Amino acid sequence: MSFTSYMVKVLVSLLIIFSTVTTLFPIYWMFLTSIAPGEVVMTYPPRFIPHTFTIKWWSYAISTIKGPLINSLVIAGAASIISSMLGFIAGYGFARFRKPNDNVLFWILSIRFMPAIVAIIPYYLLFSSLNLLDTYPAVIIPHLTIGIPFAVWLLRGAIIAIPRELEEAALVDGCNRWQALFKVVFPLALPSILVTLLFTFIWSWNEFMYALVLTDVKARVLTVAIAGMREAHGLMWGAVSAAAIVAALPALTITLLLQRHLISGL
Repeated sequence: MSFTSYMVKVLVSLLIIFSTVTTLFPIYWMFLTSIAPGEVVMTYPPRFIPHTFTIKWWSYAISTIKGPLINSLVIAGAASIISSMLGFIAGYGFARFRKPNDNVLFWILSIRFMPAIVAIIPYYLLFSSLNLLDTYPAVIIPHLTIGIPFAVWLLRGAIIAIPRELEEAALVDGCNRWQALFKVVFPLALPSILVTLLFTFIWSWNEFMYALVLTDVKARVLTVAIAGMREAHGLMWGAVSAAAIVAALPALTITLLLQRHLISGL
């Protein structure tokens, strides 16, 4: 091995190590903050290995976010499933029945570019008049306006890649259009549907603006509950760190379960 090749391998290895450390260190620091006493968290210079530990932040965080955690699971789950299924059906229509130069798909996708602040007041007035504030639909419906355009855009491309001949063969064998859609196209597009489900779930799970304005107590979600962990002098960093670790687990778990579909579904 030449000296140049050896140095390249060393530099690549160092770069990988540096990237790994910089990626994992915030997670380590967040965990450290969640188990360190309050006076240790704000000390300078910082202690990377504290000498004392506490579980009070975890106890406080779990008791505080138990309800919002369930609300977030329901809202993100419903928004992602509905967005993926409606996006699949609409994407099929755009893939099979729309003209190539039709701009309707672009206008649908452009809805996703709209800042949340633009629609928040109309949503608030609408749901207030319908007595739906602080309910699941008040958060799920705005999430659908963002999730469905993304799902249509992603799944349309996946369906275009599926040969029409497979559907035509199913139609010749006696299937109607809906049967061909769900018995032939759906299984072949399943990896892309799962990727869409994952992306829309993560977006809905992390969304803050709509949930902050349109909910109060009953439908409060995890992001709003974490932002509310305050004391007189500021954020309760230990409780926030513990709650943030819990908040990362559902999305991380779903990502690990669906990781084999991520590449094939894009």
